[in-house]
Amino acid sequence: MIRRHWIPPFGLAFGQLCHGASWVLALWIALRAGVGGLSLPEIGWIHLVALGWLTMSALSILLHAIPTFLDVRWQFETVARYSLGFFAAAVAAFVAAFLVAPELLWIAAIFVALTLVVYLATAALTLRDALRSADRITKAVARAFSITFFLLFVAIVLGAASAWIFSELPRPAWLFAVPPAHGSIALFGWLTLLIYGVSARTLRPITGNRSQRPLLHVVTGTATLAGAVLLAAGAAARILWLAWLGGGLIAAGAIAYGVDVATILAGATVTHRVPQCFVGAAVAWLGAALVLGAGVLTGMPWQTAFGFVMLAGWAGQMVNGHIFHVGVRLIATIYRGDEDETPPEELLDSRLTWSAFTAMQFAVACVAGGLLLENAAIAAAGAALGIMGWAAIVTAIGAARARACT
Repeated sequence: MIRRHWIPPFGLAFGQLCHGASWVLALWIALRAGVGGLSLPEIGWIHLVALGWLTMSALSILLHAIPTFLDVRWQFETVARYSLGFFAAAVAAFVAAFLVAPELLWIAAIFVALTLVVYLATAALTLRDALRSADRITKAVARAFSITFFLLFVAIVLGAASAWIFSELPRPAWLFAVPPAHGSIALFGWLTLLIYGVSARTLRPITGNRSQRPLLHVVTGTATLAGAVLLAAGAAARILWLAWLGGGLIAAGAIAYGVDVATILAGATVTHRVPQCFVGAAVAWLGAALVLGAGVLTGMPWQTAFGFVMLAGWAGQMVNGHIFHVGVRLIATIYRGDEDETPPEELLDSRLTWSAFTAMQFAVACVAGGLLLENAAIAAAGAALGIMGWAAIVTAIGAARARACT
């Protein structure tokens, strides 16, 4: 009988493969295509990161997180796990289409959408059981996950419609208003809202501390949800005041989240600091991204820098922090048994983890600076640092695996 691990190792491994590939692609773009504007390779980079790295990692972790948070059994779990394999293949084809065959993008997008819909169907059945719970907190958490998954579904539909623009079939004029709405829902309604919700639980083992301000969670979730919808509507309809209103609500949610996380980190009792520093850096990059986003609304040409900092800075560094905790815990249980409780720091080499942290922050800063200044050399240097940081992550994880085997 094949042993089933609590988080599918394939999902996290594929996510890290896409993570590394994203820095290589960023280096190629800087050296060959240059920076400035939003080219097809750059849009391919966005989806390589958003789908291949971040969404794949999130969906893999959620297979464990949702049953643990809600005390339910994941319905049709085998189907959900297999759907991740098909999703990986679809993402690879989708990103490749941006680079070599844009006329096939709409076909690849349909396959991406179908694989995600299969996963979401199993998630919906799982959350249905939790929504029937008599426990008020369980129902509230299940409701929050349901909303986040619904927004992922909306992002999928809008994304597939956006890909239709690249087809050779008839394209109605309204279709060209869809991509801005797709981006807003995907970045804030799906990825950001999901990170807010999941980190409320995962920061406890990472820091040894927990939030003492439940009101901040309510402000964060409510403001971000409403803001994402309003920003998407404003961006699609080109109604500037509506987009500003949505952006303001998102900023309010981010401030509430930042205050909460800062308090949690300040009272951390766990001495393994690298994941905590990644989390702190992620929140700082979120603040930087929102400043860039405000600049975009005022007419500044900062769209690519904004998207990069949101993905590689905010969401990416949060995932990196969790990889050095959740990912190493997974490795320990794979090789030492499901009951193993070895702390991640006992398996990790601190020299490698701190090298990864440092390289990643400089990488994000340099690429963002290169995009803002339209300086390909600075962006290329940042991408090279990103490759080095990713290599340090992979080496650290490989060393942790070797130690877990002893």
